[in-house]
Parts: sequence; C-alpha cells; structure tokens
Amino acid sequence: MQGLVWRLKALDPVASESLKVIAYFDTLINSRANADMLIRGAAALCGCPVGYSLEGRSICVDASGQRITSEQGQWPSQPFGIDGKAWIQRARPGFVNDELILERLALALGVFWDRTSPVAITRRAMEAVIDGDMPEEKRSEGARLLHLERDRMYRVHATPVTTSMPGPTALVQTPFGPIKAGIRPSTEALEEVGPTGVGLARAPRELYYSWETALLALRLTTPRHSVQTADELGSLIVLAGRADDSGQEPTDVTNLRQLVEGQPKALPMLEAIAESSSLRSVAGQLHLHHSSVQSRAAELSIALAFDIRTPVGRVRLTLALALFRLATNRFD
Repeated sequence: MQGLVWRLKALDPVASESLKVIAYFDTLINSRANADMLIRGAAALCGCPVGYSLEGRSICVDASGQRITSEQGQWPSQPFGIDGKAWIQRARPGFVNDELILERLALALGVFWDRTSPVAITRRAMEAVIDGDMPEEKRSEGARLLHLERDRMYRVHATPVTTSMPGPTALVQTPFGPIKAGIRPSTEALEEVGPTGVGLARAPRELYYSWETALLALRLTTPRHSVQTADELGSLIVLAGRADDSGQEPTDVTNLRQLVEGQPKALPMLEAIAESSSLRSVAGQLHLHHSSVQSRAAELSIALAFDIRTPVGRVRLTLALALFRLATNRFD
C-alpha cells in the first residue's frame, strides 16, 4: 500500500491530488483488492485512522496499517452495500482530499462487497431468475445458486421494501416504486402481513412470469385485501397485464377517479358493493342502515354514469376499481 502511495506521489506534479486519489483507488479495484487492503490504502493516503463496518463486523487501522480499536466520535462517514459504512477518524474540517478519499473508499468497498458477499451473490442470482430479458442460461445459473430444484414449483412474492420477508430477497426498481421480491416453494403456507402480491406457481426457468404476476397482484392490493394471489385473481391478472399496454384511460376509470378525488370515503363502499351480492350485505359489512346504502348506491351510480346495483354494473365496477388501483397504487 505504501509503495503504491509513493508511486502515485511521483506522478506528473501538474496532475491534481484528486486525480491521484481516483487513480489510486481505481488501481486497487482493478487488482481486486480486499476490504483490509482498501482501508489500509485509505489510511496511508489520509495519514490517520480509517475504518469500516459491514454485516456486524468493524475494522479500523491507523496510518501505518496496524489494526486499532475504533474511537467513538462523529467521524465523517459514507455508506456502502446494504448496511456498510466507511469512516475517517479525523474531525471536520478535515484535509482537502478527505471527502474524496472517503467517497472512493466507499465505492471500492461496495465493489468488493458486491463481488464477494453471499448476500450480494444471492441478490444477483434472484435478479437474474426473475428477469424475463435475461438469457435462459443466466436464469438457470441463478436458480442453481439459489438451490432451486429444476422440477419443483415456486412462487415469487412481491412486497414493499418496508415489509419484512423471510429468506433471501432482491430489491427491484419498478415504475411503481422499489419492490422486494422473494421466492418460496408453491406448497408453503402463506403467512403474509401488509401489502403482498403472490405470483403464479412456476418452475425455476419460468419464475420471471411468476414475478410479473406477483407485481400485478401487489398493485391490486387494497386495505380490505392486503394479500392478493394471482391464482385467486384469475382473469383479472390477464386483463391487468394488458391494461399497462393501453395508452387510454377508460371512461369508467376516469369517472371513478374524479369521484374518489372529490369523495375519498366513497371508495370503501364501492369496493364493498363490487364484492357483495346485495346492498343488504353491504349494509351489514359497513354497519349502515339498508336504506342509507340504497340511497348512497343510487348517488354513486349517477356519479359513475352506470348503475352499480345491477349484476352488469357490479362487473363494470369491479373492472374499474382494478384499473384504478393499477393506475394509482404506488409503493415509494
């Protein structure tokens, strides 16, 4: 590490110190330096203690590269990986290149973590398995790394990032927000909490389709139904997939959107009407008088421009509600 520092210092004196720092860490990354080598190099550049913490382990070295006990303090720090943090043990304001050294150190540690951590390897394998644009051999390789049995059926479960999920997961950036994906055997009992979409059962080579249907199911969740399974949604999943390809919003959805924007409390009643066989049943669910529900249903029918009290009207309402959720559900 010290030798590399001295060689960099002997570069063209006109070159900026910042460029030397960048070249230094690029050299370490290209040589596949491990985490200990990276923080020893950073400490040699800084001339002060440097440390990092990752997956419950903390290491700190002084400027000579010897391990020391990290001192408590509000040191300048930079995150990397999932829960990693790198820091320089020099109080602000530090030396002119401290901030750049810390930034490049965190970047290099992130590259090392992504290359070697079992968590990162599992995440990449999951991302490959559920990516329909990935070549089949890459998906198969990912399935092997995840120890998925070729002839066994699995389901992808999709949840917001704030929802806990057992087992390995991957974070997927979608147009609807960052979504956490997990893979479970299709026979495993559901013990979900919070918004969750469960995809169709598929063999490992087709789990990209299970992911697609899990995401659609998640987008169709409501406070009344926080867990949606693609199997139970049936044809709605097919229609939901087609809806994203349409550039036009149906009139029923436009009317519903305007109604809900003006009367947010109308949505629970509309959902209850869509799912019930009679207005008397709706009154029982919502703890309202039957005549009140009848009157309200008539008003909502006028606002939507179709009669939600008839069998055909409930079908239209069900589809409009589904398309409305697809258009408005976000998980940022």
